Amino acid sequence: MVGIVTDLTEKIIDAKRGDLGAFRVLVDSHQTFVYRVAYRLLSNKEDTEDAVQECFIRVWKNLSRFDLNKKFTTWLYRIITNLCYDRLRAVQRKENKFGFNKDLAQMEDRINPDTQFHKKDMMELITKLADHLPPKQKIVFVLRDLEDRDIKTVAAILKMTHKSVKSNLYYARKYLRTKLSELNSEL
Repeated sequence: MVGIVTDLTEKIIDAKRGDLGAFRVLVDSHQTFVYRVAYRLLSNKEDTEDAVQECFIRVWKNLSRFDLNKKFTTWLYRIITNLCYDRLRAVQRKENKFGFNKDLAQMEDRINPDTQFHKKDMMELITKLADHLPPKQKIVFVLRDLEDRDIKTVAAILKMTHKSVKSNLYYARKYLRTKLSELNSEL
């Protein structure tokens, strides 16, 4: 593990000095992880690709300010979740401004009731239901429950208190339990 940390640190140092090859290695080794987080938050391939691209542009522009004593992945999480949070809030403002409201019934119609309790289908259902959460709750839920990050890490990524993370997580889980219960009673 020490060798991995050293290699990563060396690549970061080289990239900070302007070495595009070293930066390419950083992108290649973290792109899947960043894409996965963004897709879970945005649920849209095009928006996800835009967010990932913007994330690495920001990494390149701000790499000189990265503190080598910090974890690189935590820094990446912060960048991608902030980008996704901004996009989610913009969509929410647009929906509110124009009176758009995602219709949960339409989404439910697309779910095959015969297979919805299979693990993959259940994860898809939860992900679709999470799209209806307020942006902050969605980000906390995705990082904690879908990305399996501990409360301390989520708080560090989002620059929130532990209490705020737990509160947002509580309300997100409560909403999802309620919706899953409603769907289950309709079957």
